[in-house]
Amino acid sequence: MIKKIIKILIKKTIVNNSYSNFILFKDLDFLIKKIFEEIFELYNSFKNYIIVKNCYNRYFLIKEICDIIYHILLFIFFNKISFYEIEKELYRRTKTSGIKEKYSR
Repeated sequence: MIKKIIKILIKKTIVNNSYSNFILFKDLDFLIKKIFEEIFELYNSFKNYIIVKNCYNRYFLIKEICDIIYHILLFIFFNKISFYEIEKELYRRTKTSGIKEKYSR
């Protein structure tokens, strides 16, 4: 599934007037602000979903999750981080306790 998402994102960055290009040609601070903005929107959607668990609130929660994933992927592309590097780090973390790993930083 992640490969499908990446292919879609790459296609979007090819189009000159795409939102992806707009963000990628801004500076890194702009992208970081967008990620924090999306996290805040996710938090608000989650609060609404906790209060009233219905399809409407669930839909908005899913939309905000998609927005965060999208902006994180842009962040990864912006910084030229390979998915191999991410996969390698996640694999390394499976060999140790999360608590131990956190304290070793």
